[in-house]
Amino acid sequence: MRPPEVFVRELAPHEGQRLKRLSKQSKLASTRQRAMILLASNTLMSAPEIARMLLTDESHVRKVIHDFNRHGFESLRPRFRGGRPRRIQTDDEQRIVAVAGARPDTLGVPFTRWSLSKLSRYLGGQGIAVSPAHLGRILARNGISLQRTRSWKQSPDPEYAQKAARILALYRQQPKNGVVISFDEKGPESLQPKHGRGWARRGRPERHRATYTRRQGIRYLVGALDVHADYLRIRPRPHRNGASTLAFMKMIRLAYPRKIRIYWIQDGLSSHWTPEIRAWAAVNNMELVPTPTYASYLNRIENTFGAIEEFVCKNADYLDWDAHGYALALHTRHRNSPDERARRKLEAARRRERRTAETTTELKLAA
Repeated sequence: MRPPEVFVRELAPHEGQRLKRLSKQSKLASTRQRAMILLASNTLMSAPEIARMLLTDESHVRKVIHDFNRHGFESLRPRFRGGRPRRIQTDDEQRIVAVAGARPDTLGVPFTRWSLSKLSRYLGGQGIAVSPAHLGRILARNGISLQRTRSWKQSPDPEYAQKAARILALYRQQPKNGVVISFDEKGPESLQPKHGRGWARRGRPERHRATYTRRQGIRYLVGALDVHADYLRIRPRPHRNGASTLAFMKMIRLAYPRKIRIYWIQDGLSSHWTPEIRAWAAVNNMELVPTPTYASYLNRIENTFGAIEEFVCKNADYLDWDAHGYALALHTRHRNSPDERARRKLEAARRRERRTAETTTELKLAA
């Protein structure tokens, strides 16, 4: 039992963390002081003790505690005196947020999205008078902004669960006496200036030729990533067909002893599954592992193609394919260097530790 004094109600863990954050980071001194009063009361300090510690009045300490016990965190917001009374109350603001998050056509308004002026007129008809400018501030304060819609695609593969489970199992643990190779192609690539990003003085960006003439045809970048060794092999090819894929597979097969089984992860492109490829894989100790339809995100090599696009292809204007291939080889050599691979493994381990810690914290708060 707590002693017969004025104390704050028992705080949930997330409420205590929020009060601690407000006591240090709030822009308003009154909010910081109120949060400190509540934190001190939560440690069973009496109102006189808190008043002496914070050099304030006992009646103010009791008022802060009583208000929080009745109204929660809303009581920490200072009630500034003077000026015009507040027209948009808390309930009205919550209603504004709810209406802004709904599609207009579900509310009987023939639009697919709101603009601030249209939303202001609609709310005016509902009895909430708010200007478009103030409406924008209310939405921003509640974490709502105008954003582009995004698409998603669900895999129609009837064997999605089995294929995904097989691939993820190969990623989690390297098979005994075997290697896991993630294979895919990028392209077509052409020798045209590709704009990118780079550090430069304000108003003085790096410039490239204003031409889109494609010289010397196109190339496809075929790559194979040794998943557990994190070692990338990539080559440019003039064609994307079964013969080119088979030639690249033979080159990768020569990099490992024949007794080592290769688990070859690839998508369902027809040029990856020709009868010649299937027959050659069967007699060369190689298992072809398909990714589900529309599930390229399960192919580990997709991440490396993003880095190649950003740091090799973009912000460049190669004169010929030899120059492009040389830049690609330098990037791959740097990526495969022992120091760089060790750095990536260390960063991956740190990310896993952070995710584990965040998951543990969330479970504790939920409990």
